[in-house]
Amino acid sequence: MAEEETKTPPATNGDAATKDNGSTKPNNNRKQQKPIEELYDLSKPIPKVEKPNKSELDAKVDALTADFEKLKTAKNKVQEKIEAAMGAGKNTEIGKAKDAMAALKTKKNKMIEEKRVIRAKLDALKSQGDKLQKDKKDAKSSVKFSSVEEIDKEIAKLQRLQETTSMSLNEEKKLIKEMDALKASKDKIKDVADKEVGLADVKQQRTLISDMIKAKDKEIDAITKEMDEIGSKIKAFAEKETDKKSSLDGLFKERDKLRKDISAVLKEKDAVRDEFRKKQDVWWDYQRAVKAQKKIQYEEERKKRDEEKAAYLKKLEEEELKKIPYEEEQGLCDYLADYLERTYLGSGVEGGEKVTAKKEDIVEVKDDPFSGLKPVNKKSEEEYFGKGKGKKKRQRAPKKAETAGPFTLNVDTFEQFGLIGMNPPTSLDQVESTVKELREKKEWYKQQPRGSVPTAKEIRKQNEKNAAKLRQGSAAPATPSGSKGDASGKFSLSNDDFVPLGKGASTAVDSSSWGQKPTSDGAAAAAADES
Repeated sequence: MAEEETKTPPATNGDAATKDNGSTKPNNNRKQQKPIEELYDLSKPIPKVEKPNKSELDAKVDALTADFEKLKTAKNKVQEKIEAAMGAGKNTEIGKAKDAMAALKTKKNKMIEEKRVIRAKLDALKSQGDKLQKDKKDAKSSVKFSSVEEIDKEIAKLQRLQETTSMSLNEEKKLIKEMDALKASKDKIKDVADKEVGLADVKQQRTLISDMIKAKDKEIDAITKEMDEIGSKIKAFAEKETDKKSSLDGLFKERDKLRKDISAVLKEKDAVRDEFRKKQDVWWDYQRAVKAQKKIQYEEERKKRDEEKAAYLKKLEEEELKKIPYEEEQGLCDYLADYLERTYLGSGVEGGEKVTAKKEDIVEVKDDPFSGLKPVNKKSEEEYFGKGKGKKKRQRAPKKAETAGPFTLNVDTFEQFGLIGMNPPTSLDQVESTVKELREKKEWYKQQPRGSVPTAKEIRKQNEKNAAKLRQGSAAPATPSGSKGDASGKFSLSNDDFVPLGKGASTAVDSSSWGQKPTSDGAAAAAADES
């Protein structure tokens, strides 16, 4: 059998597959670099690293690329000389022998490939035959008989035994079960027969393919013998052309030298790029370190600011704890009570006493030269000087009786009443009772422990939030009736959509009692105590 030969790939120039465009790719392994804490001490100043100059890299790469192109051009010229020298001998005896050798090599490689395909088919048939042989063996081991006729004879024997012999019920069941098993084994016998047929077919095919392989081996041996004869002729011709061979050897050496020079230029170019990438990686690590250090400094500054803010808030809280609880609310009660007394009660019981006290505080001037002088009353006293008949008295129209105006409070007063959880008076008759409630509310605030009820400041903040929500929700669609009210479309004071006058009294005051009949003094005081 001839020895099988494999195709060898043609030799390629070292620079033929090299692609050079003078560009540098970014380092894709940056994600796998070490943590920045292992490269730099972030607690100390980081030494500055300059960014590598890309223009210098491009200049070096361009110079090396020019050298590469020069060497490649020289190598191509040498290659052309070699091909010309080798092509000059194509029409000679040695050239014809080499062409015949190349044709025989191609034919032999083709036959080897065909033989390889045939052998693959033979291996597949062998695997198929082994599987059929194993299946046949397994099927035979599960049955006692080798043919269907033998099984039918055994079944007939068992049936005759069942019909002619008296036996117990269990024995009869066992006998029937054995007959059923024999009937089922018929399929296995048929399967064994099919496998035997398939196995015989596989053996026949394997024989045919083996014959094909032997014939292909003979063809390969014949071609190999022919190649050996042509090879000996080529060798004899080559010994005669020693001068031409020596010139070709010189060209081959020159080409090899140029290849080495090209490889050195490419390695230098790669080294320049690698050096630039290393500098770029160092600069990138420096950038990462700077960012990490700034982040740490920012975290420290933020922590410091948070601590300062916490200390400031704690100080405010301590100062707030030093104050009298609900001092602002008590002062607001006094302010509103004084305002109502001064504005609407005038000479009321408590207001009169305050006005009297203010009059007693006035000190009369003594030893004043003008203390005894009084203005002259022309109606009752005699005139000390006069001229002419005097003026005629003017007839004046009688003054109209002054009518009391409506009772009004400004918007800020409504808001201030809302901050202490009280309803403002809606008429002059309610002012006195409201003043009394304010005095009682002040005493009630004095008795409350700190934090038991919302302060005016907290109520004001909550009112501002509610007002902001209302402003944001003003663009929402109105109720189906087109007006603010309940589901039936009627106007309702207790509805959340109703906003009373003043931005602060919307949540602190019970708006449902406004505009309705005022409660009695006792009920108002009880409502103030509950709030």
